[in-house]
Amino acid sequence: MTKKELIKIRRAVANYMSSEGCSCCQSIDQHNNNKARLAKLLSVKKYSDGSGYNFYKYKTKDKK
Repeated sequence: MTKKELIKIRRAVANYMSSEGCSCCQSIDQHNNNKARLAKLLSVKKYSDGSGYNFYKYKTKDKK
C-alpha cells in the first residue's frame, strides 16, 4: 500500500466514524456517502439485491 492510499483510507474511515451518532445528530446522507466511499476504496461488494455493501463478510468472526 502506498502512503497516498493509506491517507485516502484513513481519511475515509475518519469521515465515516465522525458521521456516526445517535439518530438526532447523525447525518444519514453523509454516513451513507462515507460508507460507499469506504466500500469503493476497499473493494467491498454490494449485497446481491443491491441493498448495501456487505462489510459483514470481512468482519472478525465471533468467538463461540
